[in-house]
Amino acid sequence: MRLLTNADVASVLTMAEGISALRTGYDDLARGDAAYVPRIDLYAPTGREDDYYQWGSMAGTCRSYGVVAVRIKSDVTSWPAGRTSEKYCVEPGTYSGIILLYSIANGEPLALLQDGYLQHVRVGAAAGIGVDLMAREDADTLGLIGSGGMAQTYLEAIAEVRPLRRVRVYSTTPANRERFAAAAREELGLDVAAVGSAREAVEGAGIVATATDSMTATFDPAWLSPGTHVTCVTRRELSHELIDRADRTLQLGINTIPHGTPVPGMEWKAGGIASYVAGQPHERARIPASRGAQTGVFPTLADVHQGRAQGRTNDDEITLFVTTGTQGLQFAAVGGRVWQLARERGLGHPFPTEWFLQDIRD
Repeated sequence: MRLLTNADVASVLTMAEGISALRTGYDDLARGDAAYVPRIDLYAPTGREDDYYQWGSMAGTCRSYGVVAVRIKSDVTSWPAGRTSEKYCVEPGTYSGIILLYSIANGEPLALLQDGYLQHVRVGAAAGIGVDLMAREDADTLGLIGSGGMAQTYLEAIAEVRPLRRVRVYSTTPANRERFAAAAREELGLDVAAVGSAREAVEGAGIVATATDSMTATFDPAWLSPGTHVTCVTRRELSHELIDRADRTLQLGINTIPHGTPVPGMEWKAGGIASYVAGQPHERARIPASRGAQTGVFPTLADVHQGRAQGRTNDDEITLFVTTGTQGLQFAAVGGRVWQLARERGLGHPFPTEWFLQDIRD
């Protein structure tokens, strides 16, 4: 059994490797050789008046890599003024997300991975696959909303699948967008400019990516030009107007138990995630409920692979790729590839597998 830190993962996981691993996972899914358990959250009151404890879990298996992955995350979450979603574990600035890998050959616990770096790469890589499928072949301008870690991996992934000529980035804090643009110019060698409004980023862009922690839509779909492709990080960033504006919408896959499924005790909370909630009525009321735009169901990437749906059909279509769903499979595919590469290089901190085994049958 090995512990793989974010530094270990970062030393082997490039964006190209992440995209390749996801393609392997989705090929498995199309053949029936992969499966996943959608995300389900659990909420419990902290005893404070401005936050809630939030537990998230998802799982998946990928036959090509021979693993099952279970990803779990433990957060204290708040929604300041209903505008953004903020979280931490123990104290602001620290987080707890863990991926457990098991062998499907004999059930052996293989690895425990910190999920931070892998999480960012797998989300960006999925967006890159969506861009490759749905954006125009000649799309070479990107309007990017957001300047955090997810914005960075979205930019890296999109640059892998399209030769970007120009990038315009907007976020609400000028210093952050200027810093992001400068780093991207240096690290990726791209023409990246910080702009003063979301409209400046979106208008005229062949690809628009919104990568924020906003609880509401981040731009006006009226700014989109014919032929633009749009992608997002969370369903919180979607609006009915954007869905109506898009000529063709696909989603990565099922990201949670579909809204309205008759499961006793289940609710659909922030971002449309199926949840179980503990607490008194006045406490539960502080957790944002899902909006209709967050719960829509669209054809999936697997539907495209199996011929039941299409990507872009002409250069004038506005296309939307909802980059949520299949998270458990993604952690199995990318985590499985990371495990292969780390084992080849002897990376990680070993500890006894026996610590995870016992002679008492459950």
